[in-house]
Order: sequence, then structure tokens, then C-alpha cells
Amino acid sequence: MVGGVVWRAAVRAARVAWFLAWFAVRLVQANLMVAREIVTPGMGLQPAVVRVPLRARTDTEVALLTLFVTLTPGTLTLAVRRDPRVMWVHGMYAADPTAFRHTVADLEGRLLAAVRPVAGVGRPGDEGGR
Repeated sequence: MVGGVVWRAAVRAARVAWFLAWFAVRLVQANLMVAREIVTPGMGLQPAVVRVPLRARTDTEVALLTLFVTLTPGTLTLAVRRDPRVMWVHGMYAADPTAFRHTVADLEGRLLAAVRPVAGVGRPGDEGGR
């Protein structure tokens, strides 16, 4: 039992580490895009406000997603509704609202995979993941 708890904690820590590494790369990319916009004003701005349906179930998940969206240069969370769970996000580079929505949904999916509890993941060699 204790070994399973330790294993799940290790898996979750690895998931969080991978998410943070992925987000760090995205953060650098977004900073470079905004820096390019500062150097060459008006070259790529196509702002839009996009409604994004959420898969996040808890207030903590929604708050974390809001944090990571707002931390990314060029994006800003404007509002969140609980029922139904949706978020309105302003993007500086949202020429295609569907693609922008998918970008936010990808961020959400990766975040949820990192922060949600590890269930049914067993150690190598365990039967049935227990």
C-alpha cells in the first residue's frame, strides 16, 4: 500500500515537472512573439476575445488554468463562468478563433493531466495497477 502511494506521488511529480518544462518553452515562445511585436509594431496583432469551454471540474483547476493563461504574454483571462464552465480569453494573436481555442484547450488538457490525482497507475510489474 505504502509503495503504491509513493509510486503515485512520483508519477504525479513527474507529470507536474513535464508540464512545467513544456510551459516554460511555451512561455519563452510567447515572450519572443511579444518582443517581436514591440520591435515591429503592427506586424502580427490580430486580437480577439474567445469563449473557451472548460473541462476543469474544480475551482482549483479553473484557478490554475486562469493563472497559466494570464502568465502567458499575449493572453489574458477576462472572465470565468461556473455553470456552464467557460472562460473568456483575450489573445493578441487570435486571427483564427478556433485555433486559439484549441491552444487554450491544449494548455488545459496538459495542466489537468499534471494536477489531477494518479488513479490506476501501478508500479512496473504490479498486477492490475494496484
